[in-house]
Amino acid sequence: MQRFRRRWIAVLLGSVLLLPASAVTAQDAAEKARELKELRTRIQSLQQKLLTNQRKKSNAEKRLHDVENQISETSRVLRRIGSELDAKRGQLQALQEKQRGQAVKLKRQREHLASEARMAYAMGHQQQVKLLLNQEQPSAIGRMLVYFRYFSRARLERIEAMRASLEQLRALEDSIAQKTDTLAALRNSQQLESQRLQEKKQVRKQAVAALSRELENQGGKLKRLKTDEQQLQELVSSLQELLVDIPADATQQQPFNSLKGKLRWPTRGRLTKRFGNRRGSGGLKWRGVMIEATEGGDVRAVSQGRVAFSDWMRGFGLLVIVDHGDGYMSLYGHNQALYKEVGEWVDTGEVVALLGASGGQAESGLYFELRHKGQPINPVRWCAGKPAANSG
Repeated sequence: MQRFRRRWIAVLLGSVLLLPASAVTAQDAAEKARELKELRTRIQSLQQKLLTNQRKKSNAEKRLHDVENQISETSRVLRRIGSELDAKRGQLQALQEKQRGQAVKLKRQREHLASEARMAYAMGHQQQVKLLLNQEQPSAIGRMLVYFRYFSRARLERIEAMRASLEQLRALEDSIAQKTDTLAALRNSQQLESQRLQEKKQVRKQAVAALSRELENQGGKLKRLKTDEQQLQELVSSLQELLVDIPADATQQQPFNSLKGKLRWPTRGRLTKRFGNRRGSGGLKWRGVMIEATEGGDVRAVSQGRVAFSDWMRGFGLLVIVDHGDGYMSLYGHNQALYKEVGEWVDTGEVVALLGASGGQAESGLYFELRHKGQPINPVRWCAGKPAANSG
């Protein structure tokens, strides 16, 4: 079956090469759109299955899931508002610079006109008659009249220029007033969203406390950790199967396996849990690393790839999984907000999430894993230096 599929793809590629360039471009775009739609449909189906399995979770887990998704949405809104504020501030600053330049220009125009008006007044109200009567040589009369008309026309042009400058200045003042109003509205929205975020974080604290009490009463912490690990393994394996038929990005600069020891850490922070260390007393080991970091920082993709998963998952909170091709994946868990959707391509160093403590964590930080063909590999051997020194 695999051999037949490869042969069919080769025949298809050969026929595409015979088509005109415009047809190939249109066909390429249509094919990419179809692939993306198919990928999203498959992964949504997988997420639905995952959600069905998680419906068995307790009320405390459901509450945590809901409130952390709300926090993610509010954080995304705040990020968008922040970006808009930065853009509007830049526009306002540019307008104010133009206004200052226009005001200086208008001042100079007024000074020139005032100087000319004083000269005209000094010459009296019948300048042309005086010029004619004062000329001793008739041949100079024509030249003087031409000069007089020239200065008069220049004065009128300056008056028109000053009028245009005034109109531009008024238009700039109107634009500045509008931008100022927009900024004020955005600041109010930002303040409201910040208040909502704080309220939701309080609700989250209660949900985490309730979940902790529930697990302590049932003695189920170890069991829950094992179940969470198993579910993540199943998710990664399922994603691996789904992505087999999805072509890799042809523009990828370097194969992922050539980046060993060169990757930048996804965030700044301190390694508190290391790959392979014991996790509790039940024989479990850490399959990734925990990077202790301040809430609200950026989480960046370690390499170019496509987002294969972006959703909440029990035990890992708001989780992003990026597929880098050739069976390599990077996983980023316990985020406060997710910024990328399934199917999106991301570049090396691009922000994919916001640091947080989702998934019931008491402290903020990032859970970071690397996998090859579904199996965890040590991030320390793949990333250069330490997170505090080499990320940004």
